[in-house]
Amino acid sequence: MAVENVQTSTKADAYGNAYTTAISNDKLTNQDFLKLMLTELQMQDPTKPMDSQNMLQSQMQMSAIETNLQTIETMKSLQKSFAQSALSQSANMIGHIIENGEYGDTGAYKEFYVGAVESIDGDIMLHAYQVLGYDSETSEYILSKEKELLNLNSITKIN
Repeated sequence: MAVENVQTSTKADAYGNAYTTAISNDKLTNQDFLKLMLTELQMQDPTKPMDSQNMLQSQMQMSAIETNLQTIETMKSLQKSFAQSALSQSANMIGHIIENGEYGDTGAYKEFYVGAVESIDGDIMLHAYQVLGYDSETSEYILSKEKELLNLNSITKIN
């Protein structure tokens, strides 16, 4: 049971019997709470039973908080998994010519050669060089010297 940093509040009844009025511990689990509740039920004065409704309500709130925390962790894990999957799939674009729907100076769509892919703050970015022309003698593209970062979501065509 997680008992570090447990804080309790107690009061005494008219007969001098001490009873717990509050327990707080950020590390208290549902299982710990149930153990405390059962112990308190065993130790209570049978002529003055405790308010089980409040205790049950507290336990339900703890369950809801724990469920929410687990959901958040699961969502973070899914987000990371999707991001890695997208990065892996976009790696197939390396070495391809792409378009992003922008027009160049000639009025034709700009074309880019993808040299690398990277995940930046959850967005897949392509390291691309604009295609300036094609050298038919060497069968190679003539590329700009400046690298551009293009968002994967802006790509309209892959050649």
